[in-house]
Amino acid sequence: MSQLKSIQVLRAMAALAVMFAHLYSIEASQSGGDALLPPVFLAGFAGVDLFFVISGFIMVWVAGDWAPGKQSALAFLFARVTRIYPLWWLFASATAAYFWLTYGVPWDAPMLAQFEVSGPIHLLKSFLLVPHEALPVLTLGWTLMHEMYFYLVFAALLLLPQAYRGAAMGVWAGLIVIAMISGLTGFYADSILALIMYPMTLEFLMGAAMGALIKAGWTRYARSALLIGVLGFAVALATIDFTSLEDTLPIQRTLTFGIASALLVYGAAALERLDGPERWVRTRLVSIGDWSYSLYLCHILVISAVAQLFFPVFGAAGLIDNIAFLVIAAAASIAIASTTYALFEAPLLSRARTIRKRLFDPSSSAES
Repeated sequence: MSQLKSIQVLRAMAALAVMFAHLYSIEASQSGGDALLPPVFLAGFAGVDLFFVISGFIMVWVAGDWAPGKQSALAFLFARVTRIYPLWWLFASATAAYFWLTYGVPWDAPMLAQFEVSGPIHLLKSFLLVPHEALPVLTLGWTLMHEMYFYLVFAALLLLPQAYRGAAMGVWAGLIVIAMISGLTGFYADSILALIMYPMTLEFLMGAAMGALIKAGWTRYARSALLIGVLGFAVALATIDFTSLEDTLPIQRTLTFGIASALLVYGAAALERLDGPERWVRTRLVSIGDWSYSLYLCHILVISAVAQLFFPVFGAAGLIDNIAFLVIAAAASIAIASTTYALFEAPLLSRARTIRKRLFDPSSSAES
């Protein structure tokens, strides 16, 4: 299945949004409260919601019509495991090395002191992306736990005849809605059960529904969907507080940013199918979309490193200093992401694709 350039653009926007949210957080903490970026940049965390919707869309776009059976399920899982884990291990290891240099142990010792979990167990579960009480060693890994859960369930759905997969996903969505209504969901999925009931899984399923529509050739109301999605984001920006740690936050962002993201994904993909990507897709954003997973995982480390080197030398406040920090940190994050993609991620994915074709049906491809 051909790659949709509009989806790569949205991936780039999602990764950049999350990067700017962390730029704000780190700048605010390092600049003595005199941050140049306003707090509204915290809304960049909605890039995660967009990522979840895109993941659901791509899974259906790529594999939704695969023949039922074990070969399809295994080919799909192989593709996703080799896509997610190696790069995760690279940057999780880099984070562990940072903690080792800082605390003498390869984990965040002050944070783990709040939980009844040992450092080695925490590190093992972090690398395996298994939910537990503490956030993973690289905190962004909490989102990858949800990604891997979705991939596992979707792989199981590939065992079913294609005609039953939509209904199965509908049942899956219904169970999550019941959990939400029953108050069984929480702020953070700290267990397998909490992961299963987590509200933001609905965002994957929204994306899957949009993928099914586009795959079926439904492209009506593309511009209207895109416009409503943009307006939905604007409303959500005015209503969602990402500094809140209430259990209802995942529900709120699912019903606002999640729905808006689904409309954006549908509208963008439908427009590309109608008009082709040449009319409005920008090549540079497509490239950043290709690097988006590397950018997503590396940017906290890069921004933090730049802050550690920059602010002790140039001071904690001042307009020029803050502008220089933001430009250097953002540029360095994108440069590291592109380099990591070229030297590590792309070659590894190419090799994994070759192995997958030897092990499974060559027509089964889960490129994304």
